[in-house]
Amino acid sequence: PLTALEAIDYIEAVAPATELIDSRYENFKFTLEDVVADNCSSAGLVVGSWSRNFEALPNAGVRVLCDGRTVLTGSTAAILGNPLRSIVQASRLLHNCEKTLPAGSLIMAGAATAAEALKPATHILCDINQLGRVEFFTGDRTS
Repeated sequence: PLTALEAIDYIEAVAPATELIDSRYENFKFTLEDVVADNCSSAGLVVGSWSRNFEALPNAGVRVLCDGRTVLTGSTAAILGNPLRSIVQASRLLHNCEKTLPAGSLIMAGAATAAEALKPATHILCDINQLGRVEFFTGDRTS
C-alpha cells in the first residue's frame, strides 16, 4: 500500500474526465451491493488532455456547463479532501486482495460534483481549473 507521499510517484499524468452514468436505479437510491452489481452505473467515460500538473489536484474548481449554462460547480477537494487519496485507498484495497494494477491503468479519482441528468442534443463541458477541460455532445434526438 502507498502512502500519500508515495502516491504521486506512481502517477504518470492526470486529466480532466467525465463519467457518463446510466443507472437502472431511480433517483440514485441503491445499496453498495446494487451499485457494484450494476457496474457502478457506469456507461462511459470522456477523458481530456493529459498533463503533469499534480499541484492543481487538491482544490481545483470544477464547473460543468450544459449548452453554455453552468449547471454544477464543485471542487476536487470533494474527492476525499484530495484526489490523491483515491490512489492511496485503491492501493490499500489492492494490497489487501494481493493484487496490483498494471502500469498504464486509468484510475478515476471520484466525483467532484453531483450528477446531472443529460438531455439529447446537448453540449457538455467540464472545466477543471488549472487542469483543463473535457467536452462532448450527447447527440441528436434521432440518433
